[in-house]
Amino acid sequence: MSSLSKEKGISIQRAALIVSIAYGSVLFTSAAFQHYLFGTQVWDIGLFEQFSWLIGEGQIWTISSLRNIAPLQDHFSLLLLPIGFIYKLFPSTYTLIGLQSIALGSLPAVASCLAVSRRVNATLIWALVCAIVLSPYSFLVNRGDFHPDVLTVPLMVVAIFEATKNRRFRYYFCLIVTLFAKNAQALFGIGLCFYCFARGKYRRGLITFLISLIWWFLATHFSSAGGDHVAIRLEYLGDTKIEMLTTLLSRPWIVFSVASPSDILLYSLGLSLPFLALLRKPALACLLGATPVYFTNIISGSGIHRELNHHYSVAILAFLIAGCIDSLPSISVKATQVRKNLLIITLILSLAAFLGYSRTVYYQTRYFPRLPEARAFQSVVAGIGSGESVLTTASYAVHLAGRKRISQIEKDTYDSNWPFDVVILPSENALINVSGKLKKVRRTEIGLQMNQILGKAELLGMNCSQPNDYIRVCRKV
Repeated sequence: MSSLSKEKGISIQRAALIVSIAYGSVLFTSAAFQHYLFGTQVWDIGLFEQFSWLIGEGQIWTISSLRNIAPLQDHFSLLLLPIGFIYKLFPSTYTLIGLQSIALGSLPAVASCLAVSRRVNATLIWALVCAIVLSPYSFLVNRGDFHPDVLTVPLMVVAIFEATKNRRFRYYFCLIVTLFAKNAQALFGIGLCFYCFARGKYRRGLITFLISLIWWFLATHFSSAGGDHVAIRLEYLGDTKIEMLTTLLSRPWIVFSVASPSDILLYSLGLSLPFLALLRKPALACLLGATPVYFTNIISGSGIHRELNHHYSVAILAFLIAGCIDSLPSISVKATQVRKNLLIITLILSLAAFLGYSRTVYYQTRYFPRLPEARAFQSVVAGIGSGESVLTTASYAVHLAGRKRISQIEKDTYDSNWPFDVVILPSENALINVSGKLKKVRRTEIGLQMNQILGKAELLGMNCSQPNDYIRVCRKV
């Protein structure tokens, strides 16, 4: 770079850092508000909060009351160890939301830094930043879920970028930390292997493949108590791995029994639409790298693999960003008007993707109506200590997961866990989400179950009351 280009590059990076800070703030605010209004679920943010609490309390091998396994037995996520330490210092669900928002929010700054090092034109860098910021996937996955592998997205992008460099430490550091997120991150490692092969880095690709394979077998062994997720989600293909492979090769159309072509198309568009105008032939290696994760999501019998508000596609997002970075140098030599047109096209496609997929209308239909209940709930839970055992609903449990014993009334096992120190349930006039629609508790089947639970609590000598219009509480005397 010339002196002038260096100064311009530094200016772009500083501006992108400001964008990242603003973007991360928006991500955190939207996710935190949704959580406050009962828009998050026990699976996964509630589970990982209890895991983090247990690790922070030095109870790493204690069985989680929400998952019935120890923290590391769930995908063997070694990243939970530092997360648990951070949670110990700042014990709140918002700590997890904040960490994830920082990771996703850093993507514009990371991408611009890497693009500047490739001498990409400033207009194209801003086009990529627009695509990242308006990607509905980042927005949705941060709102609806928490998972350690989402925290590693910036490291995935850096690992892909470093794969073709002669230096080794940064590449292998990013690869290993990324793998530590969970056992299934081996799919990202295998995809990275494909990328290395496509870029002519055969030795590095082979080493990456071996590291990923070793991690897969090691992590799967230590997380076997959590169940065989491959067998569960691909059981429609057969009972054994050989049967599954044989079925896929002999009857590939069977995949359409669990994922229709329209579902696959909508899923693919939601992920890729913001980046489409910036992808060129050099991006083929990145698209090849994304295939292990993409193919797994397509053939999965579980539809959540193809939902944009779940973490299963984070590696695909990383490869799409890296693919754009690989493509932009060849576009930078184009005429100024071509680059401006690409910025406009990218902005239009990104806005279309965001408006079509971001589900912002949910705030109006599912979340804002529960604001009075959320305020009432917070005034009550402030008096519940982390040492008290709790029985509650799934929508409340995610706010009370930072403790050793908590049970949900939606699970049949709660009845065997009596007695509890606290039973906290919504009142009959409070709202509850039933299949995406808000209904008053008294008009639902679970409302009858709540009344029975409160009756049992009173029979066991608990002191029951309704401190406000929305919450009913029973406490052990």
